[in-house]
Amino acid sequence: MTRWRGSRRRAAGRWDTSQVRLVRLDSGTAEAALLRGAALEHDLPPEQLRFTGLPARTLPDADGDPERFPYAIVALEGSLTGPDGARAACAGFGVLDRLLRSELVDAPERAVLLRAYYVTPQWQGRGVGRASCSAPLLDGLAHEVAPRAEEIVLCVNRANQPAQRVYKASGFEFTGTVVPGSAGPQEVMSRPLETGTHPAPHQRYRRTEKPQ
Repeated sequence: MTRWRGSRRRAAGRWDTSQVRLVRLDSGTAEAALLRGAALEHDLPPEQLRFTGLPARTLPDADGDPERFPYAIVALEGSLTGPDGARAACAGFGVLDRLLRSELVDAPERAVLLRAYYVTPQWQGRGVGRASCSAPLLDGLAHEVAPRAEEIVLCVNRANQPAQRVYKASGFEFTGTVVPGSAGPQEVMSRPLETGTHPAPHQRYRRTEKPQ
């Protein structure tokens, strides 16, 4: 796997968190294709990798499951004109899953699960995590893929304190439910989805068939 170690100076550029956007990777657009390639090159430090999977594994899993919707976190404005631009702009990754286990929430049919989420080291500590987990961005995407969802849920490792801080800053709260995980106990967190939140124009894509 190719590792991309873009510098913080390159990542900083001229931007603010209002430029953060989410791009569905199942949309079939040229931009999605560039971002898919960039995400597949991502790597994380071992201390973070123990808590999440990389797109090299989680993206194919999502492609093969009609209930899962992968997306890229984009932290730079403007059109992506090639692989280098996509590498610079692709600040993270996540998957929204419409199929939840009943032990996570009381009404799984009215919830959507955030999974496989991370922000790359080059963009951590710059507000990208909070922006990408908050309304209107995440709520708009959740309403797009799961129109009847009223709640967004995630599981975070009990030892992953940095991620917990990001989720709390984004409005998530602990539900009191703990489930087992491969790296230890995971706390379930959730927050209500904002009603009336709709995707921005650049987030609306024509539905296309997922790759086989």
